[in-house]
Amino acid sequence: MRDAKTFYDWGFDYLKYDNCAIPFDNETREGSIGRFQRMADAINTVATSESRTPMIFSLCSWGWSQVWLWASTMGQSWRTTGDIAPEWNSLASIINLLATDFGGRNDLDMLQLGNGDLTHEEEKLHFTAWALMKSPLFIGTNLSAVRPDTLDVLKNKEILAINQDDVIGKSISPFRWGINPDWTSNSTHPAQYWSGPSKYGTVIMLLNILDGPATMSFNLTESPWIRAGRQYSVHDLWTHTDNGTAVRTFTAHDVPPHGVVALLLKDAGDEPNELYPPCSVWYQCMDENGTRIDL
Repeated sequence: MRDAKTFYDWGFDYLKYDNCAIPFDNETREGSIGRFQRMADAINTVATSESRTPMIFSLCSWGWSQVWLWASTMGQSWRTTGDIAPEWNSLASIINLLATDFGGRNDLDMLQLGNGDLTHEEEKLHFTAWALMKSPLFIGTNLSAVRPDTLDVLKNKEILAINQDDVIGKSISPFRWGINPDWTSNSTHPAQYWSGPSKYGTVIMLLNILDGPATMSFNLTESPWIRAGRQYSVHDLWTHTDNGTAVRTFTAHDVPPHGVVALLLKDAGDEPNELYPPCSVWYQCMDENGTRIDL
């Protein structure tokens, strides 16, 4: 309680509460939930007694005790992994984890753009994934010495607008893994095909996790946010260009190593007539006479 009041008196509006220096068990008689609950209660008690706005409470237990299952009952964000490092392997391992919506955010740790030896493509992928997965975005580099190309990445207003969407809070999520079987966790090869809703349209993110260029293609209806029988306009969130209309499939050619494709798809009306097969996904495609169409 004394700590919470001191933080308020200092004018804090955000508290990252770390799980370091854990007292002996016979001092707390609590696990992770109980230790964080004490500070959450103190924050709310002081805020109520002094008619203050409760500060944002960020829990840092590095993903211990499946923090994403319970942290939203006491705070607004929570770290999901150990500390991030400015290298590709660290980014890839963190991308595996997500669970976020209004009122509760996975904190994927601070942005590493401008640090270490990340390539420009890796910086774009890093920023895109963190933003579209709705992580809190904390710049972790020296802005007085930041490179212009890194600053351009951080200032992508279209990506930031989706991170700050005030209508839809859900993050993007994988619809296909690519390299690995679906619904697996792999610290070196996370999912490659992601999508999610936004007030602007359907968001698509493609990650090339390979060490060489790749062609990446998907059936539009693999994303649960796409309607069958419709075509979609394609807007590139990095080139900021409108790139025609996608019908049933989309292909990105020559995606750079550790590169990213970020798209906004908008419904552009019915797809053309007489397309074959009559179903975008042929499995279980049924004719109006009751017979199955097998290709």
